[in-house]
Amino acid sequence: MSALAPAPVAAPPSGWRAVESPFHAGELAAQERAGVRERMNVDARRGIRDYMPEQHRRFFAEQPFMVLGGVDETGQPWATLRIGAPGFISTPDEHTLRIAGRSLAGDPLGQTWQVGSVIGGLGIQPATRRRNRVNGVITAIDGEAITVAVSQSFGNCAKYIQSRTLVEFGVGEGSEAGSEPPVVSNRLNDADRALLARADTFFVASANTSSEAGMGRGADVSHRGGKPGFIRIDDDRTLTTPDFSGNLFFNTIGNLMHDPRAGLLVIDFDSGDLLYLAVDAEIIWQGPELDSFDGAERLIRWRVREVRRTVRALPMRWSGVQYAPQLAKLGSWNESKITQAATNAWRNLKVIKVSDEAPGVRSFYFQATDGSTLPAYEPGQFLPIRLHVPGLAAPLIRTYTLSDAHNDRHYRITVKREGAASTWLHEHVEAGMEIEAKAPGGAFVLERTSGRAVVLLSAGIGITPMIAMLNSLLADKSGRAKPEHIHFIHGARRSEEHPFADELKAAEQAHSNLSVHLRASEADVNHGAKSSAGRVDIAYLKSVLPFGDYDFYLCGPGSFMQDMYSGLRSLNIADDRILFEAFGLASVKRTASAAPTLSVAKPVAPRAPERSSKVAFMRTHRDAQWSPEDGSLLDFAEANGVPVASNCRSGVCGTCATRVLSGDVTYPVPCEGDIPAGHALICSAIPARMGSGEESTVVLDL
Repeated sequence: MSALAPAPVAAPPSGWRAVESPFHAGELAAQERAGVRERMNVDARRGIRDYMPEQHRRFFAEQPFMVLGGVDETGQPWATLRIGAPGFISTPDEHTLRIAGRSLAGDPLGQTWQVGSVIGGLGIQPATRRRNRVNGVITAIDGEAITVAVSQSFGNCAKYIQSRTLVEFGVGEGSEAGSEPPVVSNRLNDADRALLARADTFFVASANTSSEAGMGRGADVSHRGGKPGFIRIDDDRTLTTPDFSGNLFFNTIGNLMHDPRAGLLVIDFDSGDLLYLAVDAEIIWQGPELDSFDGAERLIRWRVREVRRTVRALPMRWSGVQYAPQLAKLGSWNESKITQAATNAWRNLKVIKVSDEAPGVRSFYFQATDGSTLPAYEPGQFLPIRLHVPGLAAPLIRTYTLSDAHNDRHYRITVKREGAASTWLHEHVEAGMEIEAKAPGGAFVLERTSGRAVVLLSAGIGITPMIAMLNSLLADKSGRAKPEHIHFIHGARRSEEHPFADELKAAEQAHSNLSVHLRASEADVNHGAKSSAGRVDIAYLKSVLPFGDYDFYLCGPGSFMQDMYSGLRSLNIADDRILFEAFGLASVKRTASAAPTLSVAKPVAPRAPERSSKVAFMRTHRDAQWSPEDGSLLDFAEANGVPVASNCRSGVCGTCATRVLSGDVTYPVPCEGDIPAGHALICSAIPARMGSGEESTVVLDL
């Protein structure tokens, strides 16, 4: 018995008669997450049988087709059909199902059935909205006839089944209809998308063939129904569908939690076309995107790997449709909510180009998989990406600054090879591959309202937001205020380590309002023409910047950032004229005034307890009083000298996730990233207010 299996209970003679659970660990985990596991341990044992009751046997014999689910030689599940005159399905006894009908042209499982194969069957009668399920193992194959030893049999309610009446059988038989080979692709074409857009029904096959699945082992095929449009087409390789309340067995969801591979079948009831999709499923249990479909209890995102379409393969024609009455209580996709949720959704991007910019620095260009327009971004913002690295239990999520002006056809990131994710990008990602990304984000952006001269100041890989800002300013034809001059200053260890050096020098030649200064801290006679020798420091800035009024943008390693900020403040540069972004542990401590002045000390007003909280940093043995003016817990930790790893500082990447030992936190702006249980993303979190004048306390594992 699975370690997750609940304690067995006595089953009535007409139900599940085995002591072992009819569910495998994935199904039990899904039931647990939905809060129905204990209930299903009783109810499911009444409804699931290891034999077919008489009414099911009669029902199967009346049908002219049956939906089947199984797996091919690679383990990929497929949903498919077998057809025949009523009676082609027979039941020699209550434990045996015989399917004598024939496969249809293009059936992906047509040649793969063999003795020992797991199989799921769904008998469905659209006219009466009846359906019954049967799962088992093939024990014999006689010509095209398949004999199945039944392991599970149960009925399903009529929910979400659209009523149709079969009006003609054998359409096109004897002609060339359905004889054409299937059209196979790795993405949806326009005809496929049109069929999906008007579909109100599809079938999904899934499986758990593991020997550890016990009596839950097998293949399954299920019905899904909704209003036309309930299959949302995100792009030519991604679909999203709502998942409504069902029988609560969670057979499909449980299988997908074990193995995300699935097979979808969509029938064109007008033409007889069959659309088979091999997909990978992602179950969305909660989050803002779930709100975009009223009535959905979950969403499932289907990522398409293979498309097979067989034209006029089903020789059946049907009457008009009467939609299931349950659909009246369900909503449809809310476009405004979808737009908002899309910023939180992962989508596939195709790598169209990879180029080396400097030793250990490489640019990656991405395009939407369907060639559609990409979401806009501001120069300085980052792109969250998710990498599925073999051997790692969880994907790597990182944010990389977009390193070019916005182009609605492609994105560019430029990555230094350091750390697990960046190294994997360098070693494995090449043109033609796909990665997952979210919409760009981040608060470090170029200010467009000022006409002051701009200094773009960076070191190392901190050049990435600066090159995006520069290219945006140079390409801007919007009529907005432009800086009177742009000073681009970048430092590296050696001259050959300057990314985009040739691009920068060419831009300087083409634009009279641009000055480029490249510095190399280690002398290199072979590349001396590209850069001057020395570090980028305040003395150097004073030597190259004429007297004037500037807005400064900084990005680079922590020590560089702090030195530049403090040096600029010592020159009486106003704090609000210095904008910066730091990576990793880099954090710049701001000062409120350029230099200390003599003044009479004023008493500090005590912080109101209803607006303040005590924050204790357990590992560093520090504590301090937080108030809303202190910003996020990350800002507060850094202000109190507590080092914290961070990256995006926007609640996306999860780098700053910190264990909360006691107390409660809240998020003024909801985070896009996943928050591990018992942790907080402290770049976005603040202490939760207790109310009633009571002071709250938050203890962090820092």
